[in-house]
Parts: sequence; structure tokens; C-alpha cells
Amino acid sequence: MQFLMLIFAFIIVILSFIKVYQIKKEYLIKHKELEVELERVELERQKINIDDINGKI
Repeated sequence: MQFLMLIFAFIIVILSFIKVYQIKKEYLIKHKELEVELERVELERQKINIDDINGKI
């Protein structure tokens, strides 16, 4: 009986590690998407600033 409980606990631990890995992977993907979006916004802001400077000249 204790052996079955040990196996069950081991399975729970393995499933928990898999879930943590999936969450970490999703976090890293989302973080990278946000970095790319931030870079796009900054480039757009620079483009607007250059257009404003060119319009004043």
C-alpha cells in the first residue's frame, strides 16, 4: 500500500514539474512578444519624431 502511495506521489511530482515547465515556456514566449512589441512602438515613435523634424525644415 505504501509503495502505491509512493508511486502516486512521484507521478504528482512529475506532472507538477511538467506544468511548471509549460508555464515557464509560455512566460518566456509572452515576454519575447512584449519585447518585440516595445521595440516596434519605439521605432514608430522615432519615425514620428523624424517626420516632425523633417516637416519643420
